[in-house]
Amino acid sequence: MKTKKKIIYLVIVAAVISIFVILISSGIVRRGLAALKSTAHFIALDSDKRVLYESGAEDFAREVAQHLSASITAVETAQCQPFAESVFVYICATKKSFAKFSGESENIRGVVLVKLFLNPERMKETPYNDTVKLLTHELSHLHHQQELGIYHYASNIPFWFHEGLAVVVSSGGGAETVSEADAIKSILAGKHFVPNATGSFFFIKGPSSYGLEPHMFYRQSAMFVAYLKGLDETKFRTFMLDIEDGKSFADSFSAAFGISINNAWQQFVGQLKTK
Repeated sequence: MKTKKKIIYLVIVAAVISIFVILISSGIVRRGLAALKSTAHFIALDSDKRVLYESGAEDFAREVAQHLSASITAVETAQCQPFAESVFVYICATKKSFAKFSGESENIRGVVLVKLFLNPERMKETPYNDTVKLLTHELSHLHHQQELGIYHYASNIPFWFHEGLAVVVSSGGGAETVSEADAIKSILAGKHFVPNATGSFFFIKGPSSYGLEPHMFYRQSAMFVAYLKGLDETKFRTFMLDIEDGKSFADSFSAAFGISINNAWQQFVGQLKTK
């Protein structure tokens, strides 16, 4: 009897350790701890209280404020309904500060994890420093996170759709270094992502899952999203409203378009071959 209890105990311990390892490797613990950090020291911009900044980042905060209303309107129009909550943008003064509050790498330009953080110091290091595109891209993510909550946002909607939609809405933000011609060449050569029909809270299928550079992954995803929208804008709107209502991504897609994601992808690749 004691041996049986010991085995059960060891199994439980092993299971707990396995879950902890999964959480660590997926970055959930790191991001969760970052999300708990107080942002009370961020200063609300006088001209637009929706923009909050750390000391030293006021100039970039002013630039963001100039474009915020237009970017919000662009996202609400493209994603079919208003933001579910008030919009606030947090501007970090340094890359280290951004990593601290976002739980992401210092090399990332922007991220949404409950709050929207921008990393202007990193932006200044890139040749594609476009505030409007970056802001609009991240607002696209914030819109869906507000609507669905973080868990459902990640677990129901595939990562390629999150990013592809954000690139489309922001007119190329996130895919600046890869042209459509380059993406077509890569896809036809068999170097492309595979559009899964579900998301994942623990194991996100992103660029590295397919051996792609981030901007290539984002460009390919955006081209597929744009293709889907171009098939029938009314059906695409129905599909968007359904997933924003919390319905299954796969079921919403097949109900709106009458085909599976895989079939739509094959059609998309087929039309690329004729270009």
